[in-house]
Amino acid sequence: MIAEFKSIFKKPGFMYLWGSQIFSQVTIHMLNFLLLAHLYEATNSTIATSLLWVAYALPALFIGPIGAASVDLVSRRKTLMIANLLQALTVFVYIFINQQSIFILYAIALIYSSLNQFYGPAELATLPGTVGKKMLARANSLFFTTSQAALILGFGFAGILQKLIGFNGTLILATTLLFLAFVSVSFLTEVKPKKKLPVEFEKVLKTFFNTIVEGYVFIKSNKTVLFPLLILLGIQATLAIMLVNLPVIAAQILNISVSYSGVSLVVPAGIGALLGATYIPSLIKKGWRKKRLIDAGLIITVIALVAMAIGIPLLPIAVRLTFTSFLIIATGIAFVAINIPALTFLQESTPQWFRGRVFGNLWFMTSIISIIPVLFTGAISEIFGVKTLLVLMAAGILFVFLYSKKRGQILIVTHLNSNGKQK
Repeated sequence: MIAEFKSIFKKPGFMYLWGSQIFSQVTIHMLNFLLLAHLYEATNSTIATSLLWVAYALPALFIGPIGAASVDLVSRRKTLMIANLLQALTVFVYIFINQQSIFILYAIALIYSSLNQFYGPAELATLPGTVGKKMLARANSLFFTTSQAALILGFGFAGILQKLIGFNGTLILATTLLFLAFVSVSFLTEVKPKKKLPVEFEKVLKTFFNTIVEGYVFIKSNKTVLFPLLILLGIQATLAIMLVNLPVIAAQILNISVSYSGVSLVVPAGIGALLGATYIPSLIKKGWRKKRLIDAGLIITVIALVAMAIGIPLLPIAVRLTFTSFLIIATGIAFVAINIPALTFLQESTPQWFRGRVFGNLWFMTSIISIIPVLFTGAISEIFGVKTLLVLMAAGILFVFLYSKKRGQILIVTHLNSNGKQK
């Protein structure tokens, strides 16, 4: 297993990008938990925590299209560097102003997310160029593995870390990690964009607008790009809903303190994702169809959500946490079984000169599409309880599974005809 990754580890560009991803992912999950827990403990409201996600998502409406277009128009290396450095400064400033008002954290989320509209697309578009096409699934697996490990370290243990070194001490650590991410991407090789920005301001706006429109038209007219993109958007929205409702899941289903919700729920999910990221690429390499893995991941997620909503509350409290951990580990594996095949299929189906716009759209559309579900599910959780929310989510995923069973093969045949090889 390790030998299969050695060739990727020998790619300097990948290692620099990977290092930045590790530092930035740990930081964002750490910051998310700190702000989420701080807000929930102050307000005791899932609607308030849902609004925090809206603060993260709003920049996608206004800055997302510009970030998506800029990936194919300006230096990706400089974009990554500037985004990391400004994020580090944002967190550093928050250390000195966080005691003034609880609502300042919404502004911090807005600024941080605005910078992510440039960093995220640049990272996704840079990755395929750091490895060959044959190693792309493995590269995606490593990125996904480290993102889940970062979720465990950042989101899972931020509460414990806060108790050890304090709220401000944790923010100082986050600032340091972001600066290390800035240093890491500074070693990337500069790749000049094919298109050059004109000097005149009016022409700059026109170029950006045309680039954005070209990306949308390409996605809309290519179902082999559109369908996996929609799947990725759906699972990211689902993950956002689960994270926003993490405190109430801990309180209403597990009957534990919010401070330990990360360790009890996020850590098992991260373990499952790590297991999935280790073995799913091997299954793909052995000839397992990507659609088969995606369908399996969808149905496992449905079963886990229904069991958590209906079965877990019936168990004695002493064994409730153990069974929940097994369910969440299975859900983590299922998440990877959906994510890696869909992402790899999307990368293989997208021409290099459109990757920036496609992955830029993926980045900011994830935020846009999740705004309404997050707010809506926050209200459902507040009024009807989190059990009802989990059942409704399971019903939605079941619908996607049934649609995939009915229409998914048409997508496969289309891709086969256009590429002449099995997916």
